[in-house]
Amino acid sequence: ERQNAKAERELNDFIAHEIRNPLSAAMAACSFVSTSVSERQALKDADAMEAVREDVGVIDTSLHFVNDLLRDMLDMHRAVNKQMKIENTATDIRMDILEPVACMLYRRNDNFEAIVECPENLVVMTDRVRLKQVVLNLGRNAAKFVERGFVRLRAVVEDDHVCIYVEDSGPGIPEEKRGKLFNKFQESLDSLSQGTGVGLSLCEKIVTMMGGVIYLDESFHSGVVGCPGARFVIDLQKTEPISMSSINLQQHDEVSPDAHADGLFGHADGAGHKGQMEEAHNATNTDTSLPDNLSILFVDDDLILRKLFCRSVKKCMPEWKVKEASNGETALMMVDDNHFDIIFLDQYMTSVDKQLLGTETARALRAKGVRSRICGLSANDLGVTFLESGADAFMLKPFPCQKEKLTTELLRVWASASTNGDDVDADV
Repeated sequence: ERQNAKAERELNDFIAHEIRNPLSAAMAACSFVSTSVSERQALKDADAMEAVREDVGVIDTSLHFVNDLLRDMLDMHRAVNKQMKIENTATDIRMDILEPVACMLYRRNDNFEAIVECPENLVVMTDRVRLKQVVLNLGRNAAKFVERGFVRLRAVVEDDHVCIYVEDSGPGIPEEKRGKLFNKFQESLDSLSQGTGVGLSLCEKIVTMMGGVIYLDESFHSGVVGCPGARFVIDLQKTEPISMSSINLQQHDEVSPDAHADGLFGHADGAGHKGQMEEAHNATNTDTSLPDNLSILFVDDDLILRKLFCRSVKKCMPEWKVKEASNGETALMMVDDNHFDIIFLDQYMTSVDKQLLGTETARALRAKGVRSRICGLSANDLGVTFLESGADAFMLKPFPCQKEKLTTELLRVWASASTNGDDVDADV
C-alpha cells in the first residue's frame, strides 16, 4: 500500500510538473492574443500580425505537448495493464511509417531537413499504428533539440529482419542521462525541463510487445560540426520482409457483384444511390472514353487497398501512372514536385496522432493552388462535405474492382470537373 501511495504521489508530481510550463505559456499567449484583437486598431500593421502568429504558435505547441503527454500516459497505463493489443497488418515501412512521420515533422518545423532513407516496397507484418507512434515520438524528440542539420528516418534489412534508425544532428544526450532514457519518469533532457520519460518508456514497451528492442546507439555521430547528435535504433527482431505476392489481395476482390454495386453507389436509403447512378449515367453518355495517359495519386492509410486500387486501375487503363500516399500530409508534399490529374482522398487515416482528414487535405490542396480533379473516398456518405471542401467528386467505399464498373466510376470522376464548372486540363 505504501508503494502504491508513493507511486501515485510521483505520478501526480510528474503530471503537475510536466503540464504546468506548457499551460502557463499557452495562457500567457492567449492573454496577448486577446489583448491584440481587442484593440481599436486591431492587427492593422505587420508587426502586430507577426506577434499574434507567434503567440498562436506557442498555444499550438503547448497544447500539442499536453495532448501528447496525456495520450502517452493513457497508452502506458493500457500497456502496463495488458489492455493494449498488437495487431499486425501488411505495412510498407517507407510509405506507411517513415514518409508520413517525416511529413508531420516537416509541417511542425522548418529549421532542419527531414530525410527518409528506405528501400522501395519494404513490406512487413507489424502493427502499423503503434510502430508509427514510436517513430513519431522519437522523431519529435529529435526535432525539439535540432537547431540545424537533419532528422533522418532510415530503414534497412539486416540478417533477415528490419531495423529502423531515427538519427539527428542535435546536441546529443549527456552521458550521465543515457542509462536512464527509458525510465518511466526520467529527468528532463533539455534546459526547459520538458521531460520525455513517459514517451520513451512507452516506446520501449510497445517495441517489446512487438518482439523487438529499442536502444540508443552511443557510437553515432551526426557528422555536423559541433552537433554530435543521437541515433535511436528500433530492431524489429521477429519481423522479416515479405513480398506483396505473398499477400492474398484476391480476398478483397471476393465480394458479390451486388455488394460492389451497393458499396459503390450509395446507402440503403437510396438517395445517394440514385444521385451517383445518375452522375455515372450522364458521364458515360457525355464522354465515353478516358485519356490514355493520366497521372493518379491514391491516398489511403491501408496498404492492401492502395495495392488493390493500383492493380484495378491498371486493368482498366494500363498506361496510367499511379502513385500512392498513406496520409494527407504526404500528399501535400508530393504535389509540390508532381503533377496529378486525379487525386483520390480517403477521409479517415488511422493514427494515434491527429492527421489531416480527407476533407481537410482537399481544402489544403485547393489553398496551395492545386487544380487536379479531387475525388473523396469514404464508407460514409460524405459527398456534400467533400464537395464543400473543394473536391470535384465522391465515391463510396468499397470501390468496384470489376473493370467495367470501375471504368464507369473513373469516367464519372473525370467528367466531374466540367460538371462542377472547373476548367481542369490533363497533360495528355
